[in-house]
Amino acid sequence: MFTREEFENLINNSPLFYVDKDSNSELYKTEKYALFTLLTDYYHTCIFPRKPLEDYSYTLIETAAECLKYYDKSKGEFLHLFNKAMKRNLGIAKAKELIDKHRQGIKLSTYDEQMVRKVISLANSKNLDIHDRAVQTKMAVALGIGADRLAELIRINDDAVAVSATVANDDGDEVELFDLQASKTDTLEEIITKDGLNELILQIDSVFQTVQARQKQLLSLLLTIEIVKALEYDIKATVNLLHGYAFFNTQITDWCEKHGGIPTAKQIGEICGVSEQSLSRTYKNFKEKVLREVKKISI
Repeated sequence: MFTREEFENLINNSPLFYVDKDSNSELYKTEKYALFTLLTDYYHTCIFPRKPLEDYSYTLIETAAECLKYYDKSKGEFLHLFNKAMKRNLGIAKAKELIDKHRQGIKLSTYDEQMVRKVISLANSKNLDIHDRAVQTKMAVALGIGADRLAELIRINDDAVAVSATVANDDGDEVELFDLQASKTDTLEEIITKDGLNELILQIDSVFQTVQARQKQLLSLLLTIEIVKALEYDIKATVNLLHGYAFFNTQITDWCEKHGGIPTAKQIGEICGVSEQSLSRTYKNFKEKVLREVKKISI
């Protein structure tokens, strides 16, 4: 078996990164399988030697496939990107596991789960009591479902969650189940998906036109990146969808076609002449404005 250093060297210098997927698909598949095997052996041997492989193998393969979609070897080592993504995805998987455990085995369908999250998120944002019948009636109308059905979803969710809403993960950090349930609809990145994208873009463009001129270049770059990611890096679809919108920045789509990936936060900061901290703060404020508008429409 390889040493840790040998594993890392083999992974970062995989022949896969030099194979053209379109012109040599069979070799690409072979090298992709070899890389996934190396990553699995590396994690099993060097990262989680005492943890059963089945606990994380599915997340590992999903993460590897995700990273290959936008990895650019000119920007750094693959393993650096993969390890960061793996840590994030393992955290998400653990959070889902904790929720399932503390729901005492009670399951909700995907549709009902999304509906519960939306109800909790809306109530949270407006400081409403979801157990108030008048509030339930108002929400039911906004969500297009019957008041009795909404009340049933809230009851099921209440029954499923353990008395203590706070649990500890493997690292000893406390996790709020309520926050985990509500957070899915509380971030712009989660809302920006293929479903309902056209409607959201109208709200983004409307808010974009109200910001200060000096912020527009930065925001247009970041927002265009979000749409590229939502459309799974389909540049043609992105151009067609965003054509005519004020926030659309062709620098991003041109960059993607030239480099085969999206620019980093550091590179965007350099383009706009701002620090990564300033970039993050400006984008965070803008997202909050858009989310407020989305929630107004939703309720």
